[in-house]
Amino acid sequence: MSARGRLVAVAAALLPPGLLLGAWLRAGAIETGYASLSLPRQLGPWVATEDQRLDPEILEQIGPDAHLLRLYEAPGRSVVWIYLGLYAGRGGYQKAAHEPEVCYPAQGWEVLGSRTVEIEVGAPGPATLRAKLLDAHRDLEKEAVLYWFQPAGRWPAQGALEEILRIGDAIGGRPQYAFARLSAPAGDRVPASTEEDLVEFARLVAPTIRENVERLAAVRPAGS
Repeated sequence: MSARGRLVAVAAALLPPGLLLGAWLRAGAIETGYASLSLPRQLGPWVATEDQRLDPEILEQIGPDAHLLRLYEAPGRSVVWIYLGLYAGRGGYQKAAHEPEVCYPAQGWEVLGSRTVEIEVGAPGPATLRAKLLDAHRDLEKEAVLYWFQPAGRWPAQGALEEILRIGDAIGGRPQYAFARLSAPAGDRVPASTEEDLVEFARLVAPTIRENVERLAAVRPAGS
């Protein structure tokens, strides 16, 4: 698989599996053909230089209602690929984003380490975005990855609390969410500056990602 193909490999699980949770999601599922998303072409010093679409086989596996795969570049800064998948909320949990800490090893990568990072965002806020940062390598290639799941109406919480809140979202008829993954190729090592660049990029793009989810939630059919 090419380096670009590995960058677009599937990412992160929506919720832990379980029959009861699946029933809740089916009860709160919405029926709508609306799903669109957009991001600015420039974010701070980063400018979009290339857009791609995921392979049909990958799309079939993860089933986003809309997705965006874009390369951003900035002089003297890390190259950043962003993958954004938007989910309107449907019955069951068979098709969803895949957890990078599971998916990357399945693609032949080794995860060297991961940790939660707290990112201060300014709108709506100020508030704290909690995301997962991991380092992965395959042969001589290394990559830093930052990802999170963005619900409608709030910033994601940490760990088990977020899973509980997402169950409440589904029961309350607010199953919409986005999966965001930022990837920075790092050659034979991942310097601290690359991770800092990913955190800064996340700070810039996170408010727009939340706006995309809230826009989708606002147009769900009445009574759904």
